[in-house]
Amino acid sequence: MMASDVLNKLKWTGKLKGCEIVIRHRGAESDEKTISGSDVTEVKKSYFLYRNGKETFIPMHRILEVRAGGKVIWRKLQHKNVKKRD
Repeated sequence: MMASDVLNKLKWTGKLKGCEIVIRHRGAESDEKTISGSDVTEVKKSYFLYRNGKETFIPMHRILEVRAGGKVIWRKLQHKNVKKRD
């Protein structure tokens, strides 16, 4: 299952507002940023939009994991030569 499938399922079941999306964000602490699902305004196959004062475009390949209820429900597969996330 791809990240877009997970976000769309959460959107259409009304659970997107309660989730967190962790993305790769160069320059942020640990190069990661957590976005609240309640800030997501649109979900498409290759990207999603969220508002943080303005609408921001995030490509799906930047998503590292999706959490709901404090549990990881989706995590990006890692290549063998990439350090695993804690």
